[in-house]
Amino acid sequence: MTGLVEILHPHDDAGRIRYLRDADGYALVDGWESALEDLHKLDQYSTTPTDYDPADLDRTTRYIAYPWRRTIVRLPEASVFHRLRTARNRFLITDDEQRSWTSGLIAIAGLSVGGSVLSVCALTGARRLRIADPDTLGPSNLNRLVGSVCDLGVPKTTLAYRRVLEADPYAVVETFPGGFHPDMADRFIGGGATPRARVLVEEMDDLAMKVRIRHHARAAHVPVIMVTDNGDDVILDIERFDLEPDRPLFHGRAGDVETLTDDELRKPERRVEIAGTIVGDDVADRLKVALGEVGKTIPSWPQLGTAATLAGVVGALAARKVICGADLPSGRHHVRVSDLG
Repeated sequence: MTGLVEILHPHDDAGRIRYLRDADGYALVDGWESALEDLHKLDQYSTTPTDYDPADLDRTTRYIAYPWRRTIVRLPEASVFHRLRTARNRFLITDDEQRSWTSGLIAIAGLSVGGSVLSVCALTGARRLRIADPDTLGPSNLNRLVGSVCDLGVPKTTLAYRRVLEADPYAVVETFPGGFHPDMADRFIGGGATPRARVLVEEMDDLAMKVRIRHHARAAHVPVIMVTDNGDDVILDIERFDLEPDRPLFHGRAGDVETLTDDELRKPERRVEIAGTIVGDDVADRLKVALGEVGKTIPSWPQLGTAATLAGVVGALAARKVICGADLPSGRHHVRVSDLG
């Protein structure tokens, strides 16, 4: 992937920093002033306060170069920055949970709803991420994805990578801009020498790939989380293949879909039929009407920004509970905010 961030040491990489500033005209943002203020506040409540001397910060300083912004940001090094970013999480997320969440590897396939899940995972301190999506940002995505018309045509994986790294430059984000395909399952889900994901968030549109990725996740004993839009509400599905390696896909709702070929799963009438059995009848009335119009007056499953945002919260929370060892069994949960009125 082109346009990766550079993490530069103030002394070891001084020449590179000078070049970017002088020859390439990168702007400089100094984040240490506000960081020092926050650190001093935190140290008032710490039993082991750290003395950060403004005149001697280089030992804990890094310069982060963002090529797509043509900007260098001066920041504290990774552990200090992480302390700042997660300070307001404390006691809502325990220290042990935060360590597990930060170190846990999360794989996300599909960056529409999955993009919302990714954002919330990163906000709460997740730092190891794999993301896959073959699409670019289009105008019709902008009803549910936070994006800019300036980025139309840019791969969704690129935009997601940038969004995460601009909030935490020390996060590790592996991108798969070709989307998920069984040929790269071991690299994406994990296997052999590749570290295995602790949880897989599956939010793809392609039914064939939804089936295939579950097959590989089950074989690798990786739990799967899926959040489905339901009008303004969402449906959360959890498949604990880590605890139930023989569990049928989609809770058995779709029958023996693994025997069907990719071509069969992609036939429009078969796809609608199977998707209907997976989702079930307990959906919003307006969604029932809208689904009846797919292929007639609208091209695909209708989605709202409210549901996509809610799905990000629900999916990220479920992923965190799985990684942090909460008792979250396989099953389906409806989250209904439309009950507000």
